[in-house]
Amino acid sequence: MKRYAILAGFLAAALALAFGAGLTVPEFGLITSGAAADDGSFELSTRVSLELGIEGGSKFAARFSLGFDSVSLEDYLAAISRGAINPDGTDPDELAAAIRRLEASQGLYLKSAMVAFPGIFDTPVDLGVFVGGMDTLGGGRDFPRLYGSEAFATKLRGFLYYPQGIRGLPGRAYDGLHEVYGTGLRLSLPGERFTPYLYLYQDSFLGAGAYSADARVQYDGGPLKLEAFAGASGPEGAAGVYRAGLMFYFDTGSIGSFFAQAGIPRWDPSQAFEMSLFYFLFEPRFNFGAGELILTVFSHPGWYLQSRTYEEGFLELRADLGFGSMESGGHGGLETVLEYKTKSSADPGPAIASPLAVSVAPYYRALVSGVTVDLRLDVKLFPVPDRWYGFLAPALGISASF
Repeated sequence: MKRYAILAGFLAAALALAFGAGLTVPEFGLITSGAAADDGSFELSTRVSLELGIEGGSKFAARFSLGFDSVSLEDYLAAISRGAINPDGTDPDELAAAIRRLEASQGLYLKSAMVAFPGIFDTPVDLGVFVGGMDTLGGGRDFPRLYGSEAFATKLRGFLYYPQGIRGLPGRAYDGLHEVYGTGLRLSLPGERFTPYLYLYQDSFLGAGAYSADARVQYDGGPLKLEAFAGASGPEGAAGVYRAGLMFYFDTGSIGSFFAQAGIPRWDPSQAFEMSLFYFLFEPRFNFGAGELILTVFSHPGWYLQSRTYEEGFLELRADLGFGSMESGGHGGLETVLEYKTKSSADPGPAIASPLAVSVAPYYRALVSGVTVDLRLDVKLFPVPDRWYGFLAPALGISASF
């Protein structure tokens, strides 16, 4: 799989040269986090992502996205090293086969590929043909690129805040309400302030032979920004499965702004309707001159990306007091986190040490030579860890585009 992903990258570059197109890197990211392991050691784990873009003028555009979403890049590198050294006498053929399986499941791979045809057949409709991950729904991160607005999406997303991933999906972290992921088509009607989308695709979250359709609309009204979507998938369950969600943002222009995400990532009408199906995040943000105070309430959903999270009943309360800005050189602050977690009867994972957890996290974010650097140090106050270094969970994030 690693070989195919690298070949895909070279193919992208070759296509760019052949058609006189421009090759860009819209996103390169690296996140390293540390935490005390069960065996008493202090371990670092790293995730890497890379996105390549090809622009070929007004009639053609393409995007390739590569990733290295291993739970621990260090484990991967150690396995490769052992393949060369083989210190324990393991049969080389068996070790080579194990490394190939490791690469296939956790190594460098093609996350997505998309070819876009703006104004297909001389109509105002844009057509996109995609394989892999296409768009994140209900997140708000694409508004600056599409409408030129200021970034307003919540910081509470991705592996910087969830280094262990989701309890039932360790390879994923919360980011938006849903993701279009599979093989299919995207139709859109771009406008200056309003854009409708329609996605028709084989849903790779559900597997071959399962199909999904999603309708999505975005509206940028200056201080008011809205996004809504609804979708269905089948064959799945007795009568298919359904989802819907809404993202809301409003800037008061004086005291601050409000951001919210609410939705049901997955609903099976043949099953009982429960409040644990809801994804709910509410985030008022208050400005006071040199800084801001962000209060976040996040109720985790029982299902996310078509899979069980085993986080129903999880609740996060966060208070983030920050100062400065990226424009002035850097932004830093202190975040206080209160978490409530319960283990469901269906959860096959390990026990939760305490239903209540309290931590504080000083952080700093700066732009250094065109590279965004995030530094964060989670200090666990309760429950009290067995070892002194168990209090600390540092994280370093680096991202750039060029």
